[in-house]
Amino acid sequence: MAGLIKRNGTWHLRMRVPVRYSSVEHRKELHRSLKTGDRKQAEARRAIVEAQILDELDARLAVQGPSDRESRFEAIAKLSSNRGYAYKTAGELAGGPIEDVLGRVTKLIASGDEPGSLASQALLGAVERPRLTLTAVAESMAERFEEEVKYKTPKQRDTWGARWTRPASKLVSFLGYDPVLEELQRQEALSFVGSLKKQVLEGNLKGGSAKKDIQNLNLLWKKYHLSIGVDETEIPRSPFRGLGAGLDRNDTEGRKKEVPIEYINRIVAPGALGALNQDLADIILVLVETGCRQNEVTDIPPDSIFLDHVIPHIWVRHETGDNAREVKNKVTSRPVPLVGVALQAMKRHPSGFPRYRGKGTFSGSANLRLKQLALLPEGVTIGGLRHSFETRLKNAGVHSDDRGELMGHSVRRIRGREHYGDQMSLERRLQFHQLIELQPKNENIHYLDRNQL
Repeated sequence: MAGLIKRNGTWHLRMRVPVRYSSVEHRKELHRSLKTGDRKQAEARRAIVEAQILDELDARLAVQGPSDRESRFEAIAKLSSNRGYAYKTAGELAGGPIEDVLGRVTKLIASGDEPGSLASQALLGAVERPRLTLTAVAESMAERFEEEVKYKTPKQRDTWGARWTRPASKLVSFLGYDPVLEELQRQEALSFVGSLKKQVLEGNLKGGSAKKDIQNLNLLWKKYHLSIGVDETEIPRSPFRGLGAGLDRNDTEGRKKEVPIEYINRIVAPGALGALNQDLADIILVLVETGCRQNEVTDIPPDSIFLDHVIPHIWVRHETGDNAREVKNKVTSRPVPLVGVALQAMKRHPSGFPRYRGKGTFSGSANLRLKQLALLPEGVTIGGLRHSFETRLKNAGVHSDDRGELMGHSVRRIRGREHYGDQMSLERRLQFHQLIELQPKNENIHYLDRNQL
């Protein structure tokens, strides 16, 4: 779409204007200086400048079309950002340094923008910021940060969205009204934290949950301002700043209880899970012998299952396409060898587990059914299988670093320093998994009749 031409020793981008922008740009071609006489530098800058031009045209199109006040503001703010300036309203500019105003005016003159043009409105703050309520902002986060939810499963999107809507709902309920986010007062935040502290002391709320709510409200404040074009260095001080500290000081350790090995042996015994649907039973068996997080197995897509490989395994990794999903972080991505009951279970499901994929319903069903079958002790959940897996590795003499890598933990955090060297090979992983592989045997178990479930 865009080419290069050289004028007076300087390279310029030469770009034909797409037809869809004809209503906001009458010129057929646009020229933009790349500010260099070096061909290689010009080539490197061309794509960036072309993207800036298209973003600017999109913003102008959004401003021209039918839109609400918020959409118009965001388009103007984006246009200002594309011109190299964080958006500020006229009032904010009037209260700031005169050099900022002069710099913006100089930019407009140099670009040939006339008074009253969209660029002038953007750089000189002609549009007031929208007055959005806390709830409206919380509910709009997925639209504001599409890149953060693009590859999430529906369940992951819901969880991500609740990160903002849950604490917002709590604050609205406490205040008795839905405040405009930017008009929230420090005293209101302090009073809210006071109510959370009271709930924590009365035992009605975990301190860690209260702390997370405040941290997320603080982050919501920051991300919202970034989304409307405010430079990070100029974001107004959050009313929630520093208020979450210490709320969790009296919390007991939150580590899930392990599933005792005697119960694991009963789970893998032949016929022990016969009363469950096949998907549910086989996910449990895969968890027993892989140490994976639950969604690493329930959400595994067909393309990440390698049963015909010389070492049968699954790949826990970031996925796109029809089975898009995100993994916890970069170190989580890893191959996981399949041995014993896990291998047999995956052979029955070469395409994964569509019944549970991306739905988040596995944990509740597994806990309920295993409790009914007396295959989980009181106070222990299916999540304890992962902790049991690490204990089995530890008891077999596997080093902490190796355990961490097998389970998708950060070895850097385990060591407290940088981790160098290649990732553990699949062959080495297999050796560790075989070291603790269970040998199922018949147990004297009381099985419930299917009609009792």
